[in-house]
Amino acid sequence: MAENHIRILCSVIKVDLVYEAPGGSLIAFFDSIQDSPLMQCARVRDALRSGIAGQRAPFLLKENDGVFFAALHAGEGYLYMGPMCSEKRSAMKRRQLYESYGIDASSARSLPSFTLSEIRNMILLTNSALKNGNLENEELMHLNQIISRGEKNFYTEQVSFVLKEEAENDDTAFRHSYHEELLLMQAIREGRTEDAIRLAESMDRDSGRLSHTEISHWRNLAIIGISLCTRAAIEGGVSPEEGYRLSGYYIQKCDSAQDPAHLLHYRNRAIEELTVRVKQKLEKPRTSSHVERAKDYVRKHYREKIYLDDIADSIGISPTHLSKLFKKETGQCLQDHINEERVFRAANLLMYSDLSLMEIAEYVHFPSQSYFGKIFKQFKGVSPRVFRDQYRAKEITEY
Repeated sequence: MAENHIRILCSVIKVDLVYEAPGGSLIAFFDSIQDSPLMQCARVRDALRSGIAGQRAPFLLKENDGVFFAALHAGEGYLYMGPMCSEKRSAMKRRQLYESYGIDASSARSLPSFTLSEIRNMILLTNSALKNGNLENEELMHLNQIISRGEKNFYTEQVSFVLKEEAENDDTAFRHSYHEELLLMQAIREGRTEDAIRLAESMDRDSGRLSHTEISHWRNLAIIGISLCTRAAIEGGVSPEEGYRLSGYYIQKCDSAQDPAHLLHYRNRAIEELTVRVKQKLEKPRTSSHVERAKDYVRKHYREKIYLDDIADSIGISPTHLSKLFKKETGQCLQDHINEERVFRAANLLMYSDLSLMEIAEYVHFPSQSYFGKIFKQFKGVSPRVFRDQYRAKEITEY
């Protein structure tokens, strides 16, 4: 085992690596030994040693709360990896994690989080560094089975699932047609709000069961619908940032909803907002890809100081050409568009947040509250304070 290579690998993947020799002596390839579960908790090492002893492929140990450790063959001994966390942890959860391994959490390190795919790839990379050969075909499948240890064979489950549906009744087994789904996506791409909602509600009646429980079925149905419609809206011209932000909001609403009525209401609201935004895009004059990319840059950087040279550089054209092209195609100079974007964002904050005028001005990167008020009035016709008061008065009246 090339210890220097393992030490470099440890620093790159940011995961503790510990070698256990046949006699039980340990070598740590990192400095923070005092807060390492691999060094301080014999139970973890015993479980890893026991798991790897009976197989050639790496062994993956899943602890409670999404924490993984791995063991790999390293010459006559074993190389241990971990902990690898599959979710982010608050300070309290991190403290509880360390304490479960008998470690003083007062000065313990924070732990990065990884996806399961990243955990798998780190194990494969480490296995390759140990020159254990490439894991592929059957051995790679074996590693994947370790990750899903305890699950039934997927093919067996699929057959059982189909048989169960067919054995119940025709209504349960029937699903909406692919053609209906295409019609819904087309309605979204064309900005036809009423048609899109009508098609979605029609498909609700014919959707197969997506869960064993009623509320989970409708939650899954709503989330899938929002996700599909978001993709269609992006194809219709809505920017990915705008589409994903809106879908993320409504998916989180679905996550906390506890009855089907609210779930379908959130799904329909998402469809309505997405199609309206598509329609607004379609009604605007078409502009070149250079202008669209400039607008996208402004959407992403409106909270920062924006320079013409930086936008032009990101697009790959000269600042002079971009300035002339933007004015020609939109009838608006680029700085006015930047101000308009900031005013749009500020208006949302005035309506839906309790931030002060100064805080909003700073958030959308206006140099002062007075300048913010001047530019806001140019686009909205009233001052920020009057705009907020009018919106809240309207809310009270409607309520």
